[in-house]
Amino acid sequence: MFAFPPRVAATVLAAVFPSPVPAERLPPPRVVVLATDLNNLSNQPDDPAELPRLALLTSALRARLAAACGYDVVPLDSATEASAHVGVAYAYAHPEVAAQLAASVGAEWVVALRLNRIGSWVAEFEANVVRVRDSALVGTLAVSLRGFGMGSDLTARLTERGAASMADQVAQAIDRAAAPHAPVARRCPP
Repeated sequence: MFAFPPRVAATVLAAVFPSPVPAERLPPPRVVVLATDLNNLSNQPDDPAELPRLALLTSALRARLAAACGYDVVPLDSATEASAHVGVAYAYAHPEVAAQLAASVGAEWVVALRLNRIGSWVAEFEANVVRVRDSALVGTLAVSLRGFGMGSDLTARLTERGAASMADQVAQAIDRAAAPHAPVARRCPP
């Protein structure tokens, strides 16, 4: 019986059964998350205490997208964002404006946010996910925050849970739009 020398056998085996080559790691997608605007649909006047809660909601989403989901969350100068703020939830309603803001800092994606205050205890946290290169709206997402603003403990809990749920939805929308025919694995752990 003929036996191959060990070096030849190793070469043949390597050619037939190549070892997996580690895939080149791509840099994480660059995302701008715009400040959350209040869209008061209730019959109540605007509550000034809502503004700090909106800032916390925005910060929680940015932190979740960066830490848990692996995105490069790009900061946008608040003065730049304010200069494009023509009205309530303007960037949310105008994806091309949101895309221009994100393009100015080199981001690939932008998330425009608003909180629809429907009643004293009913609120919907909404996001439009926009691909910057063509201003395409790739996702309109919503998370119900019933009880948001009713008490500090409940608001803190809803802020974290709402940000986690929204981050997961944003990640799925971006991943689906980036590779429409590929299976989408959940990027953000629950």
